[in-house]
Formats: sequence, C-alpha cells, structure tokens
Amino acid sequence: MKVYPTPILVRTDLQAHISSRALLNNLRNLRSLCRRGTRFCAVVKANAYGHGIREVVEVLRLTDVDFYAVCSIHEAIHINEWVRGKPILILEPMHTAEPADFIPACADSQFHRVATSLEAVDCAAGRLRGSDKVLNLHVNLETGMGRCGVEPELAVRLIQRIRQEPNLRLAGIYTHFATADEEDLSYAREQLSRFNAFLRDQQLLGKPDLIVHSANSAATIKLKDAHFDMVRCGISLYGYFSRRMSPPPIHLEPAMRLEAPIVQLKTLPAGHSVSYGRSFVTKRPTLVGMLPLGYADGYWRCFSNCAVMK
Repeated sequence: MKVYPTPILVRTDLQAHISSRALLNNLRNLRSLCRRGTRFCAVVKANAYGHGIREVVEVLRLTDVDFYAVCSIHEAIHINEWVRGKPILILEPMHTAEPADFIPACADSQFHRVATSLEAVDCAAGRLRGSDKVLNLHVNLETGMGRCGVEPELAVRLIQRIRQEPNLRLAGIYTHFATADEEDLSYAREQLSRFNAFLRDQQLLGKPDLIVHSANSAATIKLKDAHFDMVRCGISLYGYFSRRMSPPPIHLEPAMRLEAPIVQLKTLPAGHSVSYGRSFVTKRPTLVGMLPLGYADGYWRCFSNCAVMK
C-alpha cells in the first residue's frame, strides 16, 4: 500500500501580516485621549479579533498596557506567561457548570472574573472555602446593552455577597455601551447617567481598591466622561473605528494586511456584472484579478464592494 504524505491544509501563499508599528501607534493615539492615571485595558479576546493573540500580546507586553481582557479562561491561560504579570480580565461570566478546578486556577493566577449571578458567586466561594486563595470579581451592571449585565437590584446583592466572603474580592464594577459609536450619543449618555447614579448610590466612586470602567473603543474616543479608572479598547486598537467618523479625532491604522497571489486576470466589457447578486457592474472595460481567497479564510461576502486591494 502506497503511503501518501499528510496534506498541507494551510496555504503558504496566503499570508496575514501584523504591523507592530500600527498597533503601537494606535495604542499611543488612544491613550492620548485619556487623562493621566487612567488605566488602559487591551482587549485581545477572540484571538485578538483574529489578529493572533500571542503575536499581539508579544507586541504590547513591553508597553504601558495595564490590563488585558479575553473571552475565556483558555485564552487567559494561553497568554498568562507573556503578559509580564499584568492582570487579565475574563469577560465570559462565571457559571456553575464550568469545571470545578477553574475557580481555584483563576485565583492562583490572579485572573479577574465577571460575576452575574448569586449562584455562581456562591459556587466560587464554596470552591475556595478553607483555602488562602482569593478570587478577583467584577460586577457587570446592566444599563442598556441587554447582554451579560445585571439589573441594579441584583448588582447590589452581588456586591454584598462578594464582600461577605473572605475568599472573594470585589475588584471592579463596569458597564458596556450599545451606541457609543453613533453620531447621536443620547442613548449612550442615558446609559452613562444610569451607571453614574448606581455608583453614587452605592458609594463606589473614588475607591482605591476598586476599578470602575465602562468605555469601549468608541466611548474612549467620544465620551471622556465615561473613562473613569480604566478604558477597554478592542476594535480601535487594531486600527478601526466601529463606525466612520468624519473627521476622525485621532489617526488609526489597520494593523493587519492580507496578501494573496493573483491566480487569474481577465478583462470584462462595460456593463458586465461580477459575482453573486450582481452587486458590482463594470462602467467601462475592466481588468479583473482573481484571488484564491474566500469564506474559509475569513473573507466574508459582506466585504463585497467595500474592500480595497493594492
């Protein structure tokens, strides 16, 4: 029987290039919007938005980034040895179905977790009881995003419960904006007002051992009142405004460049449509290049007529 070599499933002629210069410039320009002393959380969740979490952290770890935010404990463990002791916030909420060793492991590594239910807080306390381990917890306040946040009444109970447990520490309180990237900031300001009211009512402002944070990339750029103790920048760190801003308040540069070979050239006459949906029709005789790039490579159909190739 003839043995064939294992096929190579990754194309070597399709390459994503990550620019450390662009990453560092974006970081510098975003930081320039913050007052002195504001912590900067680099959001590297979801494999650093597809840019490669290890590659991005390797660039950022020698900078003045104060915090990292990831999706899961798996991502936190993956980058922990490279972040030079900087804290990591795991954005996925704690839940009672996660493996029993996750909570002690997070406490050992000083990871920060998100508390969104009393059951999860009780479970975490139980798994640490009798030890000298302490788990840092952040409470996500629902102000209008409608995702993982908790209503103010439950947030108060969570804070009280965390403070009752010697193995748990209230390390942060935060919220997340739904419309901070829009031209009309009225809803974002409503969210900010709700967050401020909760902070005042619970006397959480100005606590040296508590990190108050709310600003995503858009709010970092457009809502300085939302910066508090720390900003969390994701998409803009990689060079993108989540919505077009004219004129942009700072310069951002895409950190990724995708390279692929041209495998076919052809000339289409004026009035000829191209690809699915006939969403592009040539206005004149047009030289068209074909690239071996598509869905499997992360190049979505929604990019049609939006991308620029050089």
